[in-house]
Amino acid sequence: MERAGIYARVSAKHLNRKDLTIENQVLVTRRYIDENKMALEGVYSDKGFSGMDFERPAWKKLVKDIECHKIDTLVVKDFSRIGRNYIITGEYIEKFFPQHCIRLVAVAEGYDSMDGIGGFNTGLKNIINEWYARESGRKVSIAKQYQKANGGYTGGTAPYGYCLVKGNGLRMLKEDASMEILKKIKQMHCQGCTSRETADWLNSQKINRPSVYNITREIYCVNGSYQEWDAGSVRRLW
Repeated sequence: MERAGIYARVSAKHLNRKDLTIENQVLVTRRYIDENKMALEGVYSDKGFSGMDFERPAWKKLVKDIECHKIDTLVVKDFSRIGRNYIITGEYIEKFFPQHCIRLVAVAEGYDSMDGIGGFNTGLKNIINEWYARESGRKVSIAKQYQKANGGYTGGTAPYGYCLVKGNGLRMLKEDASMEILKKIKQMHCQGCTSRETADWLNSQKINRPSVYNITREIYCVNGSYQEWDAGSVRRLW
C-alpha cells in the first residue's frame, strides 16, 4: 500500500481564515488519501510560518523523513502550502521530490506528478504564489507607514491601560478603564514599592492580569479561576 504524508501550513496573518486552517487542510488531504486507499504515515504541520521561510520545523522533519524513505507520496492542499518562494519551491517540486521518487499531489489544484502534469503550469503557479507573498508584505508595510506618519498605532493588541479606536482610516490608542490600575502601579513604583509588593497588592484586589483583561475586558476577577500577577508581569508595565 502506498505510504502518504500530509503537509499543512498556515501563516500568522491567515490563522483565522477557515479555508486555510491546519484542520481544514488535513481534512481535504485526508479525504484524498482515504479515497485513493493510501496509508497515512504522518501529518506534518507548521502553524504561524510564512511560505517564504523554509526553516519550518515540520517541513524540515518532512524532508528528513523523505530522505529516510518513510513515505512514497506527499499530499498538500495546494502548492502555496509548500512555499511562496518560486526558486526554492521549484527546486523541491522539480528536483528533490523526483530524486527521492516522491509522488506529489496538490488536491485543490488537481495536480498529480504521477500523471506527468506540471512543468510550465506548476512554475507559473509558484511565480504567482511568490508574487502574492511579496505584494502582501509590501501592502502591509505601506499601511503601517501611513499609520505611523499620521499618528496611528501600528502594534497588535493595545497595551494595558488603552483600547483601540478607529477613525479616518487610522488605528488610535485611547485610555480605557484599566488606565486607573496602570496609574496605581506606576505610583507604587515611584513610592519605592518593589515589583513583588505591587504584585501582592494587585492579587489582594483580584485584579486581572493584562492577558486576561484583553480577553474579558473585566478589571476584576468576578468568577472563574484567577491568574496571579508576578514580579515580572509588573515590571513590564513600569
